[in-house]
Amino acid sequence: MELLNYPLDNALSKTIAEKILDQILKGDLKPGDKIVESAYAELFHTSRSPIREAIYLLAQEGLIERIPRKGAFIRGYTISEIQDLLDVRNNIENLAAKKITDPHKNKELLNEMKSILKNMDKCTSQIEYTHLNYAFHFTLIKFSKSTIFEDIYSKIALPLLRIQGMHFDIDDTIEKSKREHKKIYEFLKDNQMEELLSLLRKHTEDVILNVRKRVL
Repeated sequence: MELLNYPLDNALSKTIAEKILDQILKGDLKPGDKIVESAYAELFHTSRSPIREAIYLLAQEGLIERIPRKGAFIRGYTISEIQDLLDVRNNIENLAAKKITDPHKNKELLNEMKSILKNMDKCTSQIEYTHLNYAFHFTLIKFSKSTIFEDIYSKIALPLLRIQGMHFDIDDTIEKSKREHKKIYEFLKDNQMEELLSLLRKHTEDVILNVRKRVL
């Protein structure tokens, strides 16, 4: 799934942006850390131009803050901002779920979701699981057949990945997540939409509770 949405002419810039993103999700780059352009220039054997373009992309996606005459820094999020992002996610998912009709008939998306679940089951990497989690929820949005919801959801993809990464760093959250995602799939397959909406709300509440443990 494409997560870096801003178009880049230079393929190297996108590769560099993906490298920085990976370092952010792994925690190698933390909020407040400065992006050292010379380090990436040496790593990728390039000038600073594609690095600056990569930084621009990640700034557009809300992961980097550029400060005039000081440089580019990894952006941090307050609990209030995290709550807002999760509220946006939950509201979009709720609106999408209310638009879903006869989900059991959409075999293509059910199979896509089932395939993601299989990958989740055998996943042992926190970072990989975080990406799979996003893919699963994006598939749920696609059941609504609303390109508006899809576009809005994709625009908050990277901040959501960072938040989910913190959530899945807590003991046992991944195993609990796997169980809940299987239930979401079953509710969709059986057209149990009220049960689905209730679980989605609880799903988001658990994330904010766990993230609070990491941030406060």
